Amino acid sequence: MRLSAVLVLLLVASACSPKPEQTWELTAQGIYTGAISADAKLALVGSLNHGASLWRITDYERLYDWNHKADVPVELVAAAFSADGRRAITTDPRTLVMWNTQTGESLQYWGTPGAVLDAALVPGGNDVFLGMEDHSAILFDAADGSHQLTLLHEGQVSTVDVSEDGKTAATGSDDNRSIVWSLATGDKRSEIDHGNPVRKVALSADASLLFTAVSNDRVAIWRTDSGTLEHVLHRRNPGVTSARFSADGSLLLLGTVNRQVELWQVASGERLKRWTVKAENPWHPTGSAILDVAFTGRGNEFRALAGDGRLADLRS
Repeated sequence: MRLSAVLVLLLVASACSPKPEQTWELTAQGIYTGAISADAKLALVGSLNHGASLWRITDYERLYDWNHKADVPVELVAAAFSADGRRAITTDPRTLVMWNTQTGESLQYWGTPGAVLDAALVPGGNDVFLGMEDHSAILFDAADGSHQLTLLHEGQVSTVDVSEDGKTAATGSDDNRSIVWSLATGDKRSEIDHGNPVRKVALSADASLLFTAVSNDRVAIWRTDSGTLEHVLHRRNPGVTSARFSADGSLLLLGTVNRQVELWQVASGERLKRWTVKAENPWHPTGSAILDVAFTGRGNEFRALAGDGRLADLRS
C-alpha cells in the first residue's frame, strides 16, 4: 500500500474517534501498572525505571515516590486505591505494601504466599483481595497478615474486583470461568464458564452486575444473582485492559490495549462514546494500553491512564 493511502486511512480512523481534551505526562519511561482513585483525584503509577509514585491529578503534582526496598525501584504487578482514596496498595510478585496517601508513609509490609497477579482493596478495613498465580484468590488482612479466605480456581486468577460494600468479590481465571463470591462466607453466588480465559472482571457498586472480557471472545455484562447474560458489548474482545462502572451503575468505562477508551450505557448496552488516547510517539505506539479509567463525578468528564505514562482528560 502506498504511503499516501496509509495516511488517508489514518486520517479517516482519527476522524471516527474524538481526541482527548488534554494529556499529561506522569513518567517518560512508561509504566508496568497504574491506578486512578475512585474520585479521579489521585493516580498511582509504577514506572519502568523509577519505581512507584503517587500523583495529585488536580494540579499534576507528584506527591510521593514509593518503593518496597530503599533505593531499589519496585516492579509493580498491581496497584489499587481504597474507596475513599486514603490508602493505596502496591504489589510486586512477592511483596505487598499498604500506604497512607495523605502522609506518604507505609502502613504495612508483607511477603505474599505466592505470585500476585491482581489486587483490590476491600472497603471499610485493611483487607486486600489478591488474585494469585497458584490458582487461588486470597482475602488477606494487611493489618496482621492473616488469611481470611482462600477461594479456588483451576487456573491462575489474573483479574479480581470487590464491590463497594465489601461483601462481594469477583474473580476471572485461565480456567475459563468467572465467579462471583460472598466474602462473608466464601460461597459462590454465580459462576460462568466462558470457554476461554477471562482477562478482566469488574463489579457494579451494588454488586448486581458483573462485567467480563474474555480472550478471543465476547465482552459482556451479566446479572450476578443468576449468571444470566444482560448485554454483549463486543462479540470479540478488542483487548480490554481496564473497566469501571459509574457509582450509580448506569455507565461503564472500558480501556483497551490499542489506546481506546469507550463509554457505554449499561441499561441499553449502547456505546455512547469512543476516544483514542494519543501515543507520545505515534509511529511507535507500544506501551499504550489503557491501564485504568475513572469517572470524575462531573457528568461529561472522564480520565484514563495509559501504559506510556500519560494521563488523559476526556470529555463526552
